[in-house]
Order: sequence, then structure tokens, then C-alpha cells
Amino acid sequence: MDDPNISLYVPVYNGEKTIKRCIEGILNQTLRPQKILVINDNSTDDTKKILDLYKDKIDILENKKNLGISLTRDIAVNYLKTNYIASVDADVELDRDWLKIIFHSIKKNNATWVCGKMYEKYVEKPCNFWRSLRLRQHWGEKSIMNPDLVFGCNNILKIDNLNTKQLYKNYGEYFKLNGDENILTKYLRNNNHTLYYESEAICHHLLNDNYFTLSNRYWRYILYGDGLKKRNLFKTIKNI
Repeated sequence: MDDPNISLYVPVYNGEKTIKRCIEGILNQTLRPQKILVINDNSTDDTKKILDLYKDKIDILENKKNLGISLTRDIAVNYLKTNYIASVDADVELDRDWLKIIFHSIKKNNATWVCGKMYEKYVEKPCNFWRSLRLRQHWGEKSIMNPDLVFGCNNILKIDNLNTKQLYKNYGEYFKLNGDENILTKYLRNNNHTLYYESEAICHHLLNDNYFTLSNRYWRYILYGDGLKKRNLFKTIKNI
């Protein structure tokens, strides 16, 4: 079943290992979006070749240079014209009912932004298992009204009464590697929008870290995400 009010986009940079499973998961949804947009952020691997295999089923935009995930999201949200815009990262695989559940949730709760629950896929490997405990991207087994953060990896946004051209303008080196979900969450909360965490909308993280990539990821987390704050000193030491 297709829904003319929903579109979905995927920002991707060097995603050759996961983008095929990501797209297949979207195409197999029980509720299908009107439009599927994938923006290739100037990848240097075989991402473009894989995307071309789906060019009759998806829209593809090519960034002429690497802009980063936040500005790529900016392009996507302002390109799509539907009332509801879903977003999935390129290393995320959706359960078949993800879009149906998260779309029902945003309407039922009269919310502006809703995220689902993402599990790590490869927890049998120690780096991924550690990340599932310390850097998890979900709020647990129960749904939550107005969570502290709406995760950018899988969500749906209602754009009615939002000036998307103002909201999605984040420049700088940080935004090349990291999303803008902290900024958007804060803005929407401060302007009395309802946010929601829907625990029944399930997806899986296909990221497969080694010790080097995990250490880099965690450094970005404490420097940019958590911040080097006194209240986090104990947690940082414990995680290390």
C-alpha cells in the first residue's frame, strides 16, 4: 500500500557495504512512501554503482562535493514536498512494518517528530556489543512522550508549520560527520511541538565497528555529543 502523504530519504556517503540492504528494507515496507530519495554525498566507493541498480524505483541526487550528513538532510527535506518526511540512515535496515507503525504513531500522538527503536545487528562482535550498551540509539522497551532526543538514524517528521529552510542549515566540520538532531530536538521542544519515541517501530543498525573506528566514534561522542562536562566525567571513565 502506498501513501501519497509520505516520502522517505536516505543520505549516504561511502555506504557500499550497507546501502543495498537499506534500500531493500524500504522497498519491502508494508506501507510504502510516495517517493524514495537517496542523496549520494559524493561517495568515493561503489555506492553510485549500487544506487544505479535501483534508479527505476528511487530518486537519486548527487552532491558535487562532500557536504556532510546535516546539509545533505537539508537538501532532502527541502526537495521533498509531502506532509510527512521519513528519514533513515544508509546503515539501517527496517523491519517490514516500521513505516506503518511510525506513521500511525505520529498521527495518533499528534506529534511533529517521532523516532523508532534501533537495535545493533552484529552484537556477537565485542565492539558492536559495547556500542549497543554505551552508545545505543533507542530509549528502551517502552514508548516515551517528549524524549530528551529524537534520534536522527530513523524518524518521521511532520513539516506542517515548519520553516524547513531555516531549520536545516548547519555548517562546519562537526556537521560533516554528525547529525543535527540535538539542535532540532531542542528547537521543537522550545516551540511547544510534541515529540515521541515509538518503541514498536523497529530497525537494525548494520554498522560493524573495529577497535579503531569505535575509538574514533566515541571520541566524537564525548567531544561533540556528550560534551566534556563535569557531570559526564564518571560516565566517560566507566565507558573507557
